[in-house]
Amino acid sequence: MAYPDAVLRRGEHVLAHRRPHWRMLVVPALVPPAAAFLAAFLAALATTVPSDATRTALRLALVLLAVLAVAWLAVLPLVRWRCTHLVVTDRRLLVREGVLARESVDVAGATITGVRTRCTGFERALGSGTLVVATVGTEEPWEFSGLGRVERLATMVEGVAADRGGLGRAVTAGPADEDLEDDLDEDLADDEDDLDDDPEPVPAGGPVRRWRSRRARAARTSR
Repeated sequence: MAYPDAVLRRGEHVLAHRRPHWRMLVVPALVPPAAAFLAAFLAALATTVPSDATRTALRLALVLLAVLAVAWLAVLPLVRWRCTHLVVTDRRLLVREGVLARESVDVAGATITGVRTRCTGFERALGSGTLVVATVGTEEPWEFSGLGRVERLATMVEGVAADRGGLGRAVTAGPADEDLEDDLDEDLADDEDDLDDDPEPVPAGGPVRRWRSRRARAARTSR
């Protein structure tokens, strides 16, 4: 059974199945004619070699080099392109790449917290770009480059994340917010110590009111 049908769960449906943009195949398509032309040109120059055995060896070497160049720079990229998949289902985002050693990424829709796209001017002219997906529990977002119609794909991923409850996850307080709360708690403790040491009534505008003002200003700043 072909990918991705072999990995779909019961009741799961494919919304989009993409491979990298066709621009990835431009250079591999130019390699065979360029290699053939260069090999023929060098073989013609080899006719000046006086020895027949040497000319034959040079021509065979040129043919071998041309074949290796086509295999390495044209056939292998084509196979890699053919074996790279990005699939959006109604539950998750699947990525699979690799020819012999394959690597797979499975991003559940419920873990997706943000989706955006990035395109250069050249990519925009070709209709391609990079899909950036932020998920829970990962410091760096996933990036999938060289995708065609990337904005439409991002809309699909956002829809899946919204349906599965991913985009609605609350963002936890960061280190800066925690440090702010610790500082405010320390100020409160100091002010309470000052009140305990001083039996005198606290006049208006005293430590308690000043602490409340600081906490209010900090709250407004944090918001």
